Amino acid sequence: MGPLEQSYLHLHFSALFRSAIILFYQGKVAFSSDRFCAYWYVLTSFINMSSVQLNAYLSIERYFLIFHNPFLIKHKIIVHYIPMITFIVMPFVYVVYVVNFMPCVNHFDYHSWACGTACYLIHPVTGTFSWVFAIIAPLIVMIISNTVLIARVLYFKKRMMQRRIWYKNRKMLLQLLSLVGMLYISWMPSGITSVINNYYPTSISMELTVNWTLICFIYVATLFSPLTTILAIPELKEEIFRSLNQWTKSRSSIRIIPAAQ
Repeated sequence: MGPLEQSYLHLHFSALFRSAIILFYQGKVAFSSDRFCAYWYVLTSFINMSSVQLNAYLSIERYFLIFHNPFLIKHKIIVHYIPMITFIVMPFVYVVYVVNFMPCVNHFDYHSWACGTACYLIHPVTGTFSWVFAIIAPLIVMIISNTVLIARVLYFKKRMMQRRIWYKNRKMLLQLLSLVGMLYISWMPSGITSVINNYYPTSISMELTVNWTLICFIYVATLFSPLTTILAIPELKEEIFRSLNQWTKSRSSIRIIPAAQ
């Protein structure tokens, strides 16, 4: 996990969890106003949308980093920096527009997570487009790009007549599968349920969608991000085990002095 992804996770904790804690403690949002609800909803949707799309593009960039590294270095501004900025600015502009300027009325709930939902997300056209554009399509891109990457690496190792290919590449496979798997667990239930709810609404699907019940799954990736970071950085894992061994040795070397009689 790169520094950009980690910064988004820190923003998740600092900006979003603080509002959530106030909601769970008081039973209502920090400020009972539509302006605050619009702010919270825009911030939540923007960070979620941008983080998923950045992960999708980083999956593609990872392929170029391994197999076309000279091309990536030569065109770093076009291939790396411009897409990074685009996938930050574009979701923000989109969410601000659909929340504040769509021809519909937002009915925010001051007792729900992120004040419920915005009206554009319940509309069949804009709601379906938003979920497909923001979540489902990036997840499909992620699984395809990582599958192609793993297949090409294994094929290349096989052509080099290397034995025990799966064993030698188990760390890479574990990293990619854990990252993609957590994102799928986090977002696919919400995306599929919301799209179905736009065309075949039921009381259960409305409850899951409007009150953000399934959105709780998005924090699977956030809460387990330290584990994926440890898997992605072997030096960090070695340093953690080294510190644990030193702590264990220091604890075992402490002698218990009997109390004076």
